[in-house]
Order: sequence, then C-alpha cells, then structure tokens
Amino acid sequence: MFNSDEYNEFEALLNEYLPPEENIRIKVTAKLAQKDRNFTYLDASGQPTAIRVRSEELEGVELGEEVEVLIIGETEDGDFIIGSRRRLEMEEGLKIIEEAYENKEILTCEIIKRINGGYILEHKKQQGFLPNSLSEISMKDAEASVGKIIEVLVKEIKADKKGKRVTFSKKDITMLKGAEELKLISIGDVLDGEVGDVLEFGVNVKCGSLRGFVHISEVSWKKIDDLKSCYKTGEKIQVKVISIDMEKKNLKLSIKALSRNPWEVASETVEINKEVSGKVTRILPYGVFVEVLPGVEGLVHASDFSWNKKKLNVSEFVKIEDVITVKIIDFDPSGRKLKLGIKQLQANPWETAGEKFVVGTKLKGKVLDVKSFGIFIEVESGVDAFVHQSDISWAGTTVEKIKAEDIVEFIVTELNCEEHKIKGSIKALEKSPVEKALENYKVGDIVEKDIKAVMDFGMFINLEKNLDGFIPAQLASKEFIKNLKDSFNVGDRVKAEIIEIDREKKKIKLSIKKLEIDNTKEEEREMIEKYSVSE
Repeated sequence: MFNSDEYNEFEALLNEYLPPEENIRIKVTAKLAQKDRNFTYLDASGQPTAIRVRSEELEGVELGEEVEVLIIGETEDGDFIIGSRRRLEMEEGLKIIEEAYENKEILTCEIIKRINGGYILEHKKQQGFLPNSLSEISMKDAEASVGKIIEVLVKEIKADKKGKRVTFSKKDITMLKGAEELKLISIGDVLDGEVGDVLEFGVNVKCGSLRGFVHISEVSWKKIDDLKSCYKTGEKIQVKVISIDMEKKNLKLSIKALSRNPWEVASETVEINKEVSGKVTRILPYGVFVEVLPGVEGLVHASDFSWNKKKLNVSEFVKIEDVITVKIIDFDPSGRKLKLGIKQLQANPWETAGEKFVVGTKLKGKVLDVKSFGIFIEVESGVDAFVHQSDISWAGTTVEKIKAEDIVEFIVTELNCEEHKIKGSIKALEKSPVEKALENYKVGDIVEKDIKAVMDFGMFINLEKNLDGFIPAQLASKEFIKNLKDSFNVGDRVKAEIIEIDREKKKIKLSIKKLEIDNTKEEEREMIEKYSVSE
C-alpha cells in the first residue's frame, strides 16, 4: 500500500495555500463592487462591511456580477469580512468526493503536480493525493502525466485538526474491474494477454484488468533456458487459465496448454525398434538429445553410439542441428522419457565375433586413435582392437611412427566377446629375432662362443645377438668342478655341443662335458685302430 511519508509534501503545500479555518462559515450571494491586483471586494445584503476575497479566486467574474462565496472570518482591524470562493468550491467538491467514497463511484481528476511520493490531483477544486504505489504510472511516464485527466477511486478520507485529507487510487479501479472480470472467468478459458515483466522463472501477463503469471514450466512443452529470447514486454499473446486465486485476484496461466501434449501425440505413432529421423538439440558429456517430433526429445547415451566399449567424445560425431537417424529403444510417454540408439541400427558385431576374430586370425583395420601406450584400430563398424606399444615391433618401434587413418595388419592375441575387447599384435606377423636365431641351430651342433655370465648353477654364452645358450654346472666339464668361477671367467671362449632346443620356450641347452667325453672316446677309438693287432 502507500506510506504515510508520501503525504509530507502534499500536506505542506495544502497548508500554505488554504486560509485558516474559522468558526464562521456562512454561504452568501454577493455582487462584485471593486477589484484590484490582490483583492476583490463584494457587497452582500445584510452584511455590515464589504467582503474581501483574493482576486485569483474570482478570475473571470466582472464588476456587477453576483457570485456565491463562503464567509470564513474577518480582518484583524474589523474593516472587512473575509470571504473565499475557492473554499466554497472545495467544500462542494469535497461533498462530491465524500459521496463518491461512500458509493464507491469513479471520479475524473486532473493531475496538477508531481511531488515526492506521488501526485496532487484535483476534482471540483478539491485536491487530493495519489501515491506512486496506487498510481499505476510508470516512472518513465511520470513527468508527461501532469495535466492529464485520469479516473480514480477515493481510497481514504482522513479528518484532522487542519481539515480533511483525501487519498485517491487508480490501482483500486483496476482491482475493482479485475474483480468483475474475474467473475466471468473460468478455469480452461483462453484469454488475450499482454506480456509484462519477463523473468528468469516465468512471464507476467496482463489480461484486461487482471494480472496473471505463466511459470517457465508452463511456457512450452520443450525445455526453455532463456525466456527473454522468446518473449518481449508489450507482446500480445494468448494464454489458458489453469488456476484462479479469488482472494488475491490472480490467475495462473499456461501457454503450452493451448496445444496438445506432444508426448500424448507421440504415444500414437512412436513404436519400439522403429527407425526415425530427428534433429540434434543438445550435446552433453554423457550423450545427445534428439528431437524426433515437435516437443519430444530423446536421449542417445554415449554408450549407444557404437558397439565397442571405448569411451567416446560424442561431439566428434554430431553437431547441434544435425539431422540423424536413430532407433527407438525405450518409450515412456507418461514419464516423458525416450531412449534412442545409433548402434542399434546395425546388428551387434560382437554376437559373431567369437567366430570371426578367433585368436591367431590375421586382421586389417584403420588406426582410429594413437596413445602413448598403444593404438586403437577399427576392424569393422563397432569393433575396435587394441595393440599395446610393446606389441608393435620386435625392434621396439614407438607409436609415434604410426598415424591416425593408417591401415595396419595385426594378429589377434586375445578375444573377450563379453567385454567387447580384442587385443592384437603387429610384431606377431613375423618371427621374432629369437625364433630366427633358433633356426640356425640344431641338436648336435658344436659351437665355440664367449661366456656371457657365470652363475653357481651354470653359465650363459652368447649364441646370437638375441639368443643365449645355457650350460648347466654339471655339464661344464667331465671333471667335477665345485665352483665354476674358479675355472671359468666372463669373456672366456668355450666350445660346447647343443644337446637340447626348446623352441616353445626359446631356450638352448649345451654341454661341454658331452663334447669332452665324445672327444675322449674318439681318441680311444683312434688309438685302438692304430695299435690293434690282427689275428
């Protein structure tokens, strides 16, 4: 409502203008006899002296004309009776105002001045106060409103020692009209409205003399993030009444209720497993929203983009406004939930992966991604394989030598259809250096090589760059050697015979002892042949 402080300037102006109240209050008819700049003098039958009135109160009255005035006192010296035409007019105006107050009638008043806290209005020479809070005049229109004629209701008449103070209200007319209009409105009615304030959480709407509010949840069946981009103050719109507060004379309104719930419409056409086209409306870290029908959006989760389980950056696959084809996976119109899929447009390749990608199979694919720890290769749509850095080359080739989009071949080394994982090896396409080295040796070969290491349990010798041979301690000599390090040193060259090759474990075992024994037997045989006697 209004604040009493708003009256201060109005009361000061009123007290300054009005003559003091006196007990004498007689209305008489008098004839204008004399007029000067400040005062006008009138003759009235039955009065002992002339009646003096301020000249400004009798503008337009000519000499000899009769006029009614109110006798309110006399001058201090008793020479003149004090009269007032304005006080008479004000009292007549006040009477009209009091009757309007009793009967709740609307008055027309002129805005004669703007003051702190509101406006001074005048009706039939009687002035009253219109507080800002009851004026319905915007700040931008405040100055331009002076001199205009407006309709108001009398809000209050307050009597005190100095007279009666009148308070007007334009807002009460709106409320009165609103109350009448409210009686004619029912829930479900469609009204024409004008947009007022556009807030973050809703829109104020003026419908005739009533005010209503459209919450953001009632604006559209679609999700709206910024109402100010959709509506402007002063815009004409239609709204539907969804609730009425008779006490507060407020309406809850809806814009989306003017159209049918799109999820109900969708329930008549949407089918599970059906392929549909839609527009990408939002992209989030966990997936994208696709509008398949006006007001109906569904989610394609990141896990439903591809059959492989590699984490995807969905923004690399689609953009806002893209039109894509999706498959209906799940639909709950009552809960406004729609689950969509892209990978479901194709058969799950992992259902046949156990037959197509068995361990040992040679495959070819395009490099999708290169990481410091390995590379990801697309075998076919929805199927990726991973090759660890250690499985790229026998020579230790780094991943930097492989680029995205390169076409590479590899051997499947591991397959897990349940977890949608394939592990491969590029270096497995060729024999390892050890395997190649093993091909140069066979059991019975005699080699002469340097000792690489001497241990308590045996010795290692350098056969090839990537291949060592092992001589167990018990095969180091035909003679018993308690401590190998007493007889052999790293770098010594020894001759030994290969007695065992384990190609699966890529190990070669040698024996110095066997070679020594064989040599001894050969010497004995030669001696027998040389010194034997024929019979």
